[in-house]
Amino acid sequence: MFDSLIFLKIASILFIFLTLTISIIIVKIFRLQKRGWNFADIAFPLFAFEFYLISDKTYYNSLLPHLVLTLAILSIGLAIFFLLKKKDFTYKRFFKIFWRSSFILTFLLYLALVIAVFTLK
Repeated sequence: MFDSLIFLKIASILFIFLTLTISIIIVKIFRLQKRGWNFADIAFPLFAFEFYLISDKTYYNSLLPHLVLTLAILSIGLAIFFLLKKKDFTYKRFFKIFWRSSFILTFLLYLALVIAVFTLK
């Protein structure tokens, strides 16, 4: 059922809107704004899972190691930025900025994956 290319194209587009909608609804229902959470904090692991799911079904191997490698490079870059430019490194601030920037990176990689899926024949 999930191996059909047309189904993968439809599912990959729907995942974008469903993930963002569900994460916004969860933040509103549980009032997570008071704790400093926003929709990106919930959508990041969902997009990472969807990235694995779509890439695993589309290609011979999953592209999840590429995502993990880019996140590792992002964390090294952020650590260097905090140590050299800010001269102040706190784990709480590092993790919060890493988590939010990881959402942006994962979202962009997922969009690139969706475009790649649509270019397949």
